[in-house]
Amino acid sequence: MRIHVIGTDRNPSTTKVPMDCYAMVSYYLTTYLHRAGHEVHYYGYKESTVECNKKWECANEDDWNNLQGIDSANANFTESPVLHDIFFTNARDHLVTNCNDGDIILCMWSSAVRWIKDAINTKYVNVKIVDAHVGHYWPEKDTSYHVFASNANKHFCYGKHDDQDTGYWQDTVIYPMANDLNNFKYNEDKDDYFLFMGRLQSDKGIDIFISLAKHFPNKKFKVAGKGLYTYEELPNVEFLGLVGIEDRKKYLSNAKAVISPSHYAEPFGLTAVEASLSGTPIITTDYGGYCETVIDKVTGFRCSYWNDFVNAINNIETIKPKDCRNHGEQFSAESLIKDWERYLHRINRNGWYDLDEQLPKEL
Repeated sequence: MRIHVIGTDRNPSTTKVPMDCYAMVSYYLTTYLHRAGHEVHYYGYKESTVECNKKWECANEDDWNNLQGIDSANANFTESPVLHDIFFTNARDHLVTNCNDGDIILCMWSSAVRWIKDAINTKYVNVKIVDAHVGHYWPEKDTSYHVFASNANKHFCYGKHDDQDTGYWQDTVIYPMANDLNNFKYNEDKDDYFLFMGRLQSDKGIDIFISLAKHFPNKKFKVAGKGLYTYEELPNVEFLGLVGIEDRKKYLSNAKAVISPSHYAEPFGLTAVEASLSGTPIITTDYGGYCETVIDKVTGFRCSYWNDFVNAINNIETIKPKDCRNHGEQFSAESLIKDWERYLHRINRNGWYDLDEQLPKEL
């Protein structure tokens, strides 16, 4: 199977920007498909560290710094329209010369589908273009192949955009492949602090986290992330800034619990998985992807009211680290690569009535 992966223009596809799930997913999907023995071509930044058969450069760090106006090492999460155009124009041009009939293209940024479809469909008869990481609310309409981040997100999108007349046969749910097991340290001996890790903005629930710190002045709270949130300095709250991969491992494994009280329905919510793989309970909200990643009162607490968050903190010792780790392992790259291979085999057919080819026994 010959596979093309188009990364994102927001950051290079590398493990060095753990706060950008799209960069991480692009890295791990490309790398693990290659390790599984597939021919994989990657299209993205020169600085991307993916493992693949061939890397096609669509932009580099100088382009990033000049057009974004910020050092890419700081993992900026805003998008530049000019850089977007440069990145996906180059990806399209490389693909036109490099594709073969029957290949599969995985677009890790939904809008890439629009950039490449006309050029690809004009030249090639049977190339399948997949919107490979529907991370939010807008699955790309220019393809019939969509990979959603959770069942909750898939059903939300189906309800919100109920205008497809071709059916949903070729869609699937594969949880974001954003980490492997080596990224985390399982730890049962916890320090005495609660952790927030994510973008510092209201919809991620940072205001609830700070309110909890006020309510529990004798407990310690730590905040990891970046954003425009204006916070009140409290003696029991430590702001860590944007953390790298090793610091993330340390803070997650040592936390008494991770608190992620997102106001909106998270399409997936990677923080819950990252906590679980560290053997750390998660305290979060009761909707969106968290309904699939958090087992209430087993790997953490799903909360609807202020009282629920307070009770969760007071009862956090009832959660067993081993239960968290066991549940989290199903969301690791080592597990999820099998889901991707099954899906790619499933869509690698000429039409709806074609029978499946023989799947490898390990799938």
